[in-house]
Amino acid sequence: MKLSEYSYKNFQFLGNSEGGTHTCIALPQYRLLFDTGVGSARLTEYPLILLSHGHLDHASGLAYLISQRSLRKLAPPEIYVPPEVYEPLTQIMKLWGDIEDYHSQFHLHAVDYDRHYPLKGNQFFRAIRSSHRVPSNGYSIVEKVLKLKPEHLNLPGKEIARRKATGENLFNETYQPIITFSGDTTIEFVTENEIVQKSRILFLECTYICEKRQTARAREWGHIHLDEIVANAEAFREVEKLFLIHFSPRYGRREVEETLKRKLPDWLYARTTPFLTLRDAEA
Repeated sequence: MKLSEYSYKNFQFLGNSEGGTHTCIALPQYRLLFDTGVGSARLTEYPLILLSHGHLDHASGLAYLISQRSLRKLAPPEIYVPPEVYEPLTQIMKLWGDIEDYHSQFHLHAVDYDRHYPLKGNQFFRAIRSSHRVPSNGYSIVEKVLKLKPEHLNLPGKEIARRKATGENLFNETYQPIITFSGDTTIEFVTENEIVQKSRILFLECTYICEKRQTARAREWGHIHLDEIVANAEAFREVEKLFLIHFSPRYGRREVEETLKRKLPDWLYARTTPFLTLRDAEA
């Protein structure tokens, strides 16, 4: 399967996302995958997989990617999943190994929602609980930043250096979100999480966009309707780039683009890109 490619500033993204069919977003600069609904050989090189939930359109490529890394003699991948998915997925992978008569190596981890996992340098990733029909979570890539405590803001530089040398703690440690991926979820993933609202780049599901499939239908199935994004537009004020993913396959490229332009406020539309499958992106 060919992969769509998008970029924003110095970030590159490739993958595909279509509701009920496949979702996998690769971040080359971090060598990680958000979900594995696509079993593309091109994605085999990524050693870190962050799985949002167990639905097949988000997880069906996992066994293939693990197997391909083994065949290419690459290191076993590190795979992070919602805690409720850990045991069932362990059993599935064992059975798959039995079927193949070969057990490829991988490292499976149940996420801890209170933990920041090292990524590179002062950047980390963390899991954020989401609301879907099955246990699920999104992920944020964050950067650790040290900010001078308010009571020390007026200190001269030499005094700050002197106190630091004595071991005095002059700084507050904060985490600034860079990229957030929602997986499948309801709009509360945005409205109830400040870290999502403050993300520079947000990959957000938007399964339904039309009047025929209304908001109530989206919520019943644990998804987001475009009308909910419009109604909560102010929650996106600090988002620099919004990639909408997971559109239902009933919508073609033209309908998606025309509907986004018609419904979204101008300022939000200017920041929004639909992350379409390649056939739609080229249509």
